[in-house]
Amino acid sequence: MQENKYQSFNGRYSLNGNAATEPEATLDLRKLLDHLGRSWYWFVFSILLTGTLGWIYLRYATPGYKINAKILVEDKQKGADIPGADLLQQMEMFTSKSSVDNELEIISSRSLMEKVVRDQQLYIRYLVEGRLKKTEIYGNVPFSMNWLSLKDSLAVANYVLEPIGKDSFQLSIDKWSKKAAWGDTIQSVAGLLRIDRDTEYPLDHKEYTLEVSPVDKTVADYLRQLDAAIPNKQVSTIDMTMSADIPRKGEMVLNKLIDAYLRASVEDKNRIADSTIAFIDNRLTIVTSELSGVEKNIQRFKEANQLADLGEQAKLLVAGTGDSRKQLIDQQVKLNVVESLEQYVKDEKNNKRVVPAAIVVQDPTFVSLVEKYNTLQLERERLLLANTEGHPVIHNIDVQLAGLRSDLLSNLSTFKKGIQLSLEAMQANAGNLDKQIQKVPSTERVFLDYSRQQAIKQELYLYLLKKREESAISKSSNLAIARIIDPAKSDPKPFKPKGLFIYLIAFIFGMGLPAGIFYLADLLNRRIRSREEVQSLTPAPVLAEIGHNTEEELVVVKKDVRTPLVEQFRALRTNLQFIMTNPQEKVILLTSSMSGEGKSFVATNLAAVIALSGKRVLLMEMDLRKPKISENLGLSNHTGFSTYAIGKSAMDAVIKPSGIHENCWLISSGPIPPNPAELLLMENTGLLFAELRKMFDYIIVDTAPVGLVTDAQLLARFADASLYLMRQGYTFREQAKLTKDLLLHQKMPRLNIIINDVKQGTSYGYGYGYGYGYMEEENKPMIRKIKKVFSK
Repeated sequence: MQENKYQSFNGRYSLNGNAATEPEATLDLRKLLDHLGRSWYWFVFSILLTGTLGWIYLRYATPGYKINAKILVEDKQKGADIPGADLLQQMEMFTSKSSVDNELEIISSRSLMEKVVRDQQLYIRYLVEGRLKKTEIYGNVPFSMNWLSLKDSLAVANYVLEPIGKDSFQLSIDKWSKKAAWGDTIQSVAGLLRIDRDTEYPLDHKEYTLEVSPVDKTVADYLRQLDAAIPNKQVSTIDMTMSADIPRKGEMVLNKLIDAYLRASVEDKNRIADSTIAFIDNRLTIVTSELSGVEKNIQRFKEANQLADLGEQAKLLVAGTGDSRKQLIDQQVKLNVVESLEQYVKDEKNNKRVVPAAIVVQDPTFVSLVEKYNTLQLERERLLLANTEGHPVIHNIDVQLAGLRSDLLSNLSTFKKGIQLSLEAMQANAGNLDKQIQKVPSTERVFLDYSRQQAIKQELYLYLLKKREESAISKSSNLAIARIIDPAKSDPKPFKPKGLFIYLIAFIFGMGLPAGIFYLADLLNRRIRSREEVQSLTPAPVLAEIGHNTEEELVVVKKDVRTPLVEQFRALRTNLQFIMTNPQEKVILLTSSMSGEGKSFVATNLAAVIALSGKRVLLMEMDLRKPKISENLGLSNHTGFSTYAIGKSAMDAVIKPSGIHENCWLISSGPIPPNPAELLLMENTGLLFAELRKMFDYIIVDTAPVGLVTDAQLLARFADASLYLMRQGYTFREQAKLTKDLLLHQKMPRLNIIINDVKQGTSYGYGYGYGYGYMEEENKPMIRKIKKVFSK
C-alpha cells in the first residue's frame, strides 16, 4: 500500500535507472505568437513611438541633393571630337595626346578643388538659428566676410555677428569681441578681415553665425562629396556627381570646378605657343639688329664710293648665281636656326619647358621627337596636379624626357652636320662663281658681298615673321581639352533622408524593440512564468493553477460564491479525487521551495472547499518555524502541535474550530519550538496522525518550505499525497528543479505541482477549472479590452 503512494513519471519523461531523460526542447511557434499577441499593445505603442521619432527626424533632418554634370574629354584613342582639332592637326602645331583616365585624376585633384574653395571662399558658412538647430543660408546673405589674411588653423572658428542699427555690428568669438562699422578692416585672432554690407537683402535675424573652417578641411570635405567616374571604357566622357545640402551652392561649386579644369587645360596649350612666340621674338630681335647693321654698311659704302646705281651689274651677277645663292641662303638660315635651337635645348634652365616646334618643319624625325617631348612635358605637369615629384610615374617621365633631350641633341647635331656639309659643297660651287666675279671691279665686288649678306638676313627675318604669325593664329584657336555636355544641375528631390526607408526602419525598430525586450527579459528571467515552463523543468505533473487573489482576505472560498478563483479551488478538489482514489488516503501535505509562495493561502482555501462538500476536514499548521494560518484567522496559538508533542496538551485540547466552516477544524502550530525537526521525529507525531485519520475525512498539512528545511520530508511519511506550491513570477527556476529530485528519489508521495498566483492572460487556462467568468472576460469586445489596458 505504501508503494502505491509514489507514482511514476508522466508521459513526457522516461525512467532510466534512477535518472529521468528529458525530451529535447523545441520551438513552439503557436506559443510564441500567443505570447506576443497578448502584449500587442506594447508593439502598437512602440511602433507609434518609433514612427513619431522617424517623422521628427524627417521633419528636421538636413536634406541632401545630388548635383550631376557631364563633360566630354578629347581622347584620340577613343575618337573624341573637339571642335578645331582638325585645324590644329593640319598645322601640326601644339598637339598632345590625352587620356581620359589621366583627366579623371586631374579633375578630382586636390589642387583644383583648393583653387575653387579659395576663389569662392567656400570655407565660410553663414548660419542662422532655426527651431531646433542652425541652418545655412546661401545667395541671400545680407553681408559678406572677406579675409585679407587668414591663418589656416586646425580648429573651426564660429564668429557671432549681431547687427547694431543700420551702420554697425558686433563681432565676437569666445572671449574676443569687436564693434565695427560695415566695411571696416578688423584684426581678429585668425587674421585680418573685412565685412561688407549687401543692402539688397535685409537683416532679418538678430544674430548670425559665421563658421570659418580651415581651407584644408573644407577642401577635404568637398572632395569627399565629389564623385567623378567614367561610365564605361567605350566612351571618353566623365560623369561628375556632388552631394550638397543647398542645391544652388552645389551647382555653383561643380560648375566652378569644371571651369577651373577647362581653363587649366587651355593654359597648358597656350604655354607651348607662348614659349614658341617668345623664342621667335628673341631671334627676331637679333636678326633685325644684324639686318639693320648690313643695311647701314651698304649705305656707308655707297656714300663713301659715291655710287648711284649698281643694280644693272648686280642683276647680271645675281642672275648668273641665282639658284646657287638661294640654296646657300636656305642652308645658312637652317644652320642658324638649328644652332639657336641647339643652344635652347642644351640650356638647363629649359629642362622643364616645352621645346618650340613650329620653326623647324623640314625634318620629320625632329618634328616627331619634339612632339613626343612636349607631350611628355605636358603629361608631367598634369600629373603633378595630383602627385608629387617623387612619385614613380613622375620619375619615369623624367627619365623619358632626359632620353628624348639626348635624342633631340643627337638629331640636331646630325642635322647640323648635314647642313654644314651641304654648305661646304655650295661654297665650293660658289668659289667657281667668285672667280668669275673677280673680273668685276673691286667696288662692285664689295657691294655684291654686302647685298648677299642683306639678302640672307632679310630672308631669315621674313621667315621668322611668318612663323610668329602662325604661332599667334594657333594660340588664338586653342580650345580646352574637354567640353561641357551637361552643366551642373541638381536633382529635383533630395536623395536623403529617404522617407520610406526611415519609416521602414522605424517600423522594424518598433517591432523589434519590444520583441527584443521580451526576449532579453525571458533570457535573463530566473523565475517561473507559465505552466509550460514548469512542465519543462520538472517531471512532476501540474495538478492545478490558482489565479491571483485580488482581495485581502485569506479565505476566499465561501458558500454560494462562484468567482473564477473559487472555481479553481473546486477544480483542485475534483482533481484530488483522481490521485486519492482509496478512501483510506486522507492526508494531503502542502510544501514549497521558499516562504511567500502561498502555502497557507492554498491550504486554508483547500480545506474550506473540501468542507463545503460535507467532508470533515482538519487543517494542520505544521510550519513550526513561521506559522501564519492561526494569526490570519485571528485564533489563539498558545496551545497547538508543539505543546501536544511535548505532552503539555491533550489531543482534544489542540483541535479547535477554524471559523472557516462548521466542518473544518484547525490544529495550530503552538509556540515556536527551538527544535522543530526533533518534535516531528517524536513518537507522539505518528500517534497523532493515526488518531486523526480515524476522526477526519481529510487532513490538510501546511508545512515549512522543503527547499529550506527538512520538516516537509519528515512529515511526508504520514502523507498520502504531496502538493508542491510554485508561485508565478516568484519561484526561481532552479528551485522548481527540486521537485525532480524529490520525485526521482521518491522522497514525497504522489508529488503534484500547484501553480499559484497565475495572472490572467499568461496561460492557456487555469488547470481544469477554467471558469465561466474568465470565458466571459475573453469574449468581451476588443474595444473594452483596449479601454481596460489604458485604464490601468
